Amino acid sequence: MHMQDQHAASATPPSAATRPDALTPTEERNLRAVTDVLQYWNAQDIDGMFDYYHDDIVWQNAALNEVYRGKDEVRAFLQTLFTAFPDLHFVVDDKFARDDRVSERWTIHGTHLGPFMGVPATGKRMAIRGVGMVQMRDGKFAEDWYMLDIAGCMQQMGLMPPLTIGNTRVGQALLWGAVNARLV
Repeated sequence: MHMQDQHAASATPPSAATRPDALTPTEERNLRAVTDVLQYWNAQDIDGMFDYYHDDIVWQNAALNEVYRGKDEVRAFLQTLFTAFPDLHFVVDDKFARDDRVSERWTIHGTHLGPFMGVPATGKRMAIRGVGMVQMRDGKFAEDWYMLDIAGCMQQMGLMPPLTIGNTRVGQALLWGAVNARLV
């Protein structure tokens, strides 16, 4: 092979079928399920969502330190979430698959019109960011571990100042006073 031909061959990207990071059929199926279930989330159609979930689904809500086992407990949490955010819109911003696991970065948009995390309705428009790790089984959700941005939720509800407050003298003084008041 001439030097020119060798350079042209190396400049051509490998096809998806020959790339070492090409998705397997299982990974493609799992990513499709993560995408397809969103229409039911956004319609607040729990039964439609459950077509994508195993009966023994386990949700681990790391942010609230809660575990929901089975469709009945997941349903109860979802009903609370949909009551809190009746206009909820769920968007998956990024997703990655490896074997039977899918990692997601997502955002829930909605207006806080019902109790959420023990906080009464504020009427505020919110964007709740989170990450999740889903274990799939036969193309369905078997386990979902997720963490949502609690500090961001509290800030958007007006219950917590931005964390950058500690970058100012006034903010440092307020935080110092709050910490010292707790120590007394």
